[in-house]
Amino acid sequence: MRTKEEQLAAFEAIYKGLNAQQQIAVDTIEGPVMVIAGPGTGKTQILSARIGKIMLETDTAPENILCLTYTDAGAIAMRKRLVQFIGTSAYKVNISTFHSFCNDIIQDNLSLFDKTSLDPISELEKIELFKKLIDGFGKENPLKRYRGDVYYEISNLSKLFSAMKKEGWSVPYLVERINRYILEIPTREAFLYKRKTKQFEAGSIKQALVDAEMEKMEKLKAAVQEFDNYQQLMRDHNRYDFDDMINWVIKAFKENKNLLAQYQERFLYILVDEFQDTSGTQNELVELLVNYWEQPNLFVVGDD
Repeated sequence: MRTKEEQLAAFEAIYKGLNAQQQIAVDTIEGPVMVIAGPGTGKTQILSARIGKIMLETDTAPENILCLTYTDAGAIAMRKRLVQFIGTSAYKVNISTFHSFCNDIIQDNLSLFDKTSLDPISELEKIELFKKLIDGFGKENPLKRYRGDVYYEISNLSKLFSAMKKEGWSVPYLVERINRYILEIPTREAFLYKRKTKQFEAGSIKQALVDAEMEKMEKLKAAVQEFDNYQQLMRDHNRYDFDDMINWVIKAFKENKNLLAQYQERFLYILVDEFQDTSGTQNELVELLVNYWEQPNLFVVGDD
């Protein structure tokens, strides 16, 4: 175990290795800070150094610091760096991915979530549920196939539903946006002839392109409208995926102000790594946590 002097020396070594702008970011402990940095510029070092600075220069307990990373590997790398200059306290700092953070909240408040009988879905189970969903398509559904691979749309549906969960897009919201786009298709430049030809005047509609795009949008709308049916199948089989967890926590925070306040008051400093990769729901989660403070101590690092 390192002595206090050795920990301080380790911190100074990392701090001196930062450039002037990085040092300013580390030194600005209070208030919101955004650091824009490209790949390989030491983003993990900046985050580690900032946590070290908070721990060494304030009386903040490690339990009051939350660092959200994009991957488990990022969380492990961060903790390893922290151990060098704050010792075993590094294991008390909340460093986790968004999903594991939300899972911890659910596990700590099971009575509020009523999820004791649910298990995460496996890839094999997910495919089986999508097959059930597709088997239930009506004859008029544009996604219904009678020849070839009848389950061709599984991959597309999986990506769509995952995006909807990650961005917090509801079915009515997407249907409204799709309908609006369909109305605009005949007036968009991409679907109009720019120059006069033997057959068409400039500004005439490229009907074949319009028809193809209309068909594509009708399929997309049909897919969006199957989202609730898929979620019901998940519930019927007592399953959930990682994207569901973030949405559950956001819903619980909005409906239970005491639960939200408990976490808002606990985390005095919040840091987010790889901020450019955060989804709409991840951003919403961060916003809920920091809304409690007039000038939140929110520190985000990302690539422009």
